[in-house]
Amino acid sequence: MPSPAILKGGLSYAGSRPPAVPPLVFQFNPETMTRLQVYSEQANAVTESIRFELVLNAVEGLEREVPAVLENGIYPQLAVIEELMAQQRKTQRRHWVGWLFSSNKTDFLLFTYGERNIPVKIQRLNIKESLHNNQLKPIYAKVDVALRVLTERELRGKVAGRVALEAYKQYRHLKALITKTQNL
Repeated sequence: MPSPAILKGGLSYAGSRPPAVPPLVFQFNPETMTRLQVYSEQANAVTESIRFELVLNAVEGLEREVPAVLENGIYPQLAVIEELMAQQRKTQRRHWVGWLFSSNKTDFLLFTYGERNIPVKIQRLNIKESLHNNQLKPIYAKVDVALRVLTERELRGKVAGRVALEAYKQYRHLKALITKTQNL
């Protein structure tokens, strides 16, 4: 019997303007994924962070002699994730300008895995390139990704972001109800 396909994950820019970079789509079956939830009494809110290790590997593309992989390795994927982080910084700057001038742009990053689509900010990237081609372009890397789920307050005026956040919360709530009806 064939093994099930590994689901795709992704990070993409969701905004009012055309994205400056394409979405990053990757095979996503992390060995571990850490989700940290912290309650703040002062804000009366829960903040959530997500951390996982993303493995980017061009070895199969090299073996199949895919021209783009032979020429660039995984450098384009690394560049996209770094540009998404930079785009986020530009978006934050536009947000402050928009706030001053009452603009409601819809800019945010969306993390997708499985059935979940979560509005996030990239908090940190730690990129470890370990194999390179003869042009010193990376062909294998592990990227430690730390994300923070955006809050309702941060998504104020961003309808698409609020819808994504609400859908994520509803998904979690429905799964909790299903668990309640099952014997574990």
